[in-house]
Amino acid sequence: MLLVMADSVPKPEPSVREMEIDGDITLFHTGTQTALVLNGTASDVWRLVDGERTVSEIAEMLDEVYDADAETVRAGVDTALAQLEEHGVLDAPQDRT
Repeated sequence: MLLVMADSVPKPEPSVREMEIDGDITLFHTGTQTALVLNGTASDVWRLVDGERTVSEIAEMLDEVYDADAETVRAGVDTALAQLEEHGVLDAPQDRT
């Protein structure tokens, strides 16, 4: 999957709106009229998806705050990004040049 490559730069789909409730994020895709409730890890990943940070940078930032080894954190980031991509809330990834 292209998105979870270390140098990919994920960014939110422009038609996605978000709402935070009790620390977790709910995303609403206006184009498809669908909602996606994120768990804690996916919410943390989503907050860092800005079209500027690479997948590796997101994983490194979360590695600093999570009580887990770097490999486990990276796997969680990859899973969250894959699910976000599957639900259509991420725009096409770019590679940092």
